[in-house]
Amino acid sequence: MGTIVIIKNNKGGVGKTFLTAQLGAGLAGLSKKTLILTSDSQNNILDYLFHGENPIFTKGLKAEVNKKGDGETFLLRKNLYFIPLESNTFSTSFVEKLPKYLETLRTEYDYIFVDSVPTLKIDKTFLENADKIIIPLQANSVNINSTLQFLNEINDDSKVAALIINQYTNTKIKSKYKEFLEMSLAGKIPILEPIPTLAFIDKMLDCRKSIWEYKNKTANIIQNNLYQLIQLIEFKQ
Repeated sequence: MGTIVIIKNNKGGVGKTFLTAQLGAGLAGLSKKTLILTSDSQNNILDYLFHGENPIFTKGLKAEVNKKGDGETFLLRKNLYFIPLESNTFSTSFVEKLPKYLETLRTEYDYIFVDSVPTLKIDKTFLENADKIIIPLQANSVNINSTLQFLNEINDDSKVAALIINQYTNTKIKSKYKEFLEMSLAGKIPILEPIPTLAFIDKMLDCRKSIWEYKNKTANIIQNNLYQLIQLIEFKQ
């Protein structure tokens, strides 16, 4: 049965789509059949990984759930698929049918990633049905307080695979908040090495490539970090 992983934080701008794209591409590169879903109708995953101009579609996840397989699926890379979202309005019928639909996806895919938005009712359903939660954040007081509050709201801490600080620069202030986060969690949840702020990443995203398509020293550092996260995802408790 496939594993459902949600990339979630209640703060925006922390790199949820970036991590979703890189982890999905990484597992697809390991010959795992991988699907990306989103609760954001901007469908920014396409901007990160789709080659060429973004496709025009009329039917996505809502059609897939409500009409049993009527949505459009796009191939992003070998073994990596994406079902876009038509809009951010959800009927009661859609929300009720979503859990059963997610269970059917487990039989078709090795991994299902959910790129979530900060606050939507649909994310509650994704959280309840997820096997693993990955929490990206930034090293500042607002992000860390929000993350600690989010952790208190999660009923099952064992679902949290790891926290990872994104867009990190090794300044005195950011180091202080990183240490505060580590002290607050006291080793209860893995906190991975931060992903640094690098011009290389901006260039990579502008080319719609994944980190796994590069072989330079900078890419290798980030690849090693993300591979640790992939190993935590693959470890099923």
